[in-house]
Amino acid sequence: MVNENYFKVKKLLLYGMIGAVLTMIGDFLLLGVDSNGAIGALGQYILAAEKISYTRIGLAGSFGFAGIPITAFGFYALYELMQDKASVLAWVYKTSVYGYVAFGGAIHIICCYLVTGMKKALETGTGQESMLTVILAEQGGYLIPCFIIFMAFLSCECGHYDPEHRKRKKPLFPAGCGLSIPLLSKFC
Repeated sequence: MVNENYFKVKKLLLYGMIGAVLTMIGDFLLLGVDSNGAIGALGQYILAAEKISYTRIGLAGSFGFAGIPITAFGFYALYELMQDKASVLAWVYKTSVYGYVAFGGAIHIICCYLVTGMKKALETGTGQESMLTVILAEQGGYLIPCFIIFMAFLSCECGHYDPEHRKRKKPLFPAGCGLSIPLLSKFC
């Protein structure tokens, strides 16, 4: 790798790590509560809604909204490391990074919006049994389409870490690239 390209990739990876830390701060602000007794993910969200303030929810959303798109710089660094940037798979990967930037922050806002809806439902006396129905009736027109679009882009991005791509005669990424994002590889 040429020195100039090395420093560019190094800088992009540093930006990606900064974005990941910002996103992590947002996640901890949103769901960093004692969740003893919570049953499933919905129970954890309900406990968070009971315990945190609207200000904390807003801060969590702000950190995540800023952090997730900044994290994409790290993914773009992986694009810069690709050996064959002219292939269709390289184009799909690059496009998925742009989709991640466009819709990634909205996904964090969706989580905050969900907790805000639960907090509002708890304040108005809505029972836990009908809470999800009330929230989806109010927020479903935004939550569901945005989630589907984001997951489509994320699936394209994750698909490049599939072992089949690494077995090709001319691999898309240098050896060991999949090790750089092990957590993401676990989800895909």
